[in-house]
Amino acid sequence: MKEVFILSTGDIIRGKMAGTQRVLKIAKSLAAGNIRVYLCSLLNINNDLINAIELFPGIYSLESTDRSDNNSENLTIFLRAVNKFRKDNNSDKVIYLYPTTWVLNDFIYLLYFKVIKGYKFYCDINEVRSTNVFSTTPPAGFFSKIVFFLRSARDLISYKLSELQIPFYDGIVVISTNLEKYYSKFAKKIVRVPILCDMPEIKTGNSPFLSDSGAFKICFAGTISCSKEGFDILFEALRIVNKEKETEVYLYGPVHDNDSEVLKKLTEINNLKERVFYMGNVDPDQLIDEFRKYHLLILPRPLIPQTKYGFSTKLSEYLISGIPVLVTDVSDNALYIKDTINGYIVKPGSSEAMADKILKIIENYNDNSPLIAQNAWNTASRELDYHLFTQKFAKFFFGE
Repeated sequence: MKEVFILSTGDIIRGKMAGTQRVLKIAKSLAAGNIRVYLCSLLNINNDLINAIELFPGIYSLESTDRSDNNSENLTIFLRAVNKFRKDNNSDKVIYLYPTTWVLNDFIYLLYFKVIKGYKFYCDINEVRSTNVFSTTPPAGFFSKIVFFLRSARDLISYKLSELQIPFYDGIVVISTNLEKYYSKFAKKIVRVPILCDMPEIKTGNSPFLSDSGAFKICFAGTISCSKEGFDILFEALRIVNKEKETEVYLYGPVHDNDSEVLKKLTEINNLKERVFYMGNVDPDQLIDEFRKYHLLILPRPLIPQTKYGFSTKLSEYLISGIPVLVTDVSDNALYIKDTINGYIVKPGSSEAMADKILKIIENYNDNSPLIAQNAWNTASRELDYHLFTQKFAKFFFGE
């Protein structure tokens, strides 16, 4: 029996963040190849008595049997408990790290399991974390800003130092071609696994019919970070569009740091007070049904270092929703989206170009959207279904 232990400080089991969904898709891909997967989150283990709870066939969550006495995380107990569970059988095992902003913990995992215990140690990388620093909106107030920039400088140093770990991993899995180029000089082995989707459980739907009386409804899902996601450009574009066509935008996901105030200002500046709706951070399993309430799904990211190396995991969910997708030409989007064939793509950073594209989409929506949505679904099935990567993972981890 071959086993992969996926480790993380964050919630990779029941969380609503994109990282949780990526880990689960990777776990399902491994399990499809008869590789047993254990999800090990620091949040779920705080004593030595742990159980393996089956979440899906071949996928287990390691969790403490009784967390009532002490709910705090303890890194020493976590390491000891996971290692003890690993030693209970003689299967071929590897460690697969899903890193977090707690970079010191990630270093300790590497030191303990690879250097001290001698296990093969791999890492999933979906961004250059140092590019995130200074990208969020600073808080109001002079002293708050000083604290913000000091913390950001500290984070930049820690993220840069964490990149020195790359040569010590037995291999890394990256999400985009730019990350593959960036780390190829340092990694022992490297493989690109893009955004994955779960095709067997989801069927394509029909795009909503656009009537003359109703508003054209656009949906965004993901972490609501104004600078990273390009909401300034999007809102400017919507101001232009609304001069000709009634258009609304619906936002799903957690609001990043101080971006609530930025969203309010962007809404006011662009006269969109009754056109922008925040829908909350819903459960990922409900998102597909939510998507089908709208006419267009959008990823308006600008071209900045964050978006150059990252790759929005929401795109795979968009593609299988049955609703047309509009993205900007950043990262690997153009590898999968062909304009007016299986989606729409526009150059980043231009509100005029985005507005023009949205108006053209609206004009031809009823004629084009069903075929475009079906082609998008076919693209996901052909290139992003997690089953397609099962053998690639097995060869990468176990040499098969």
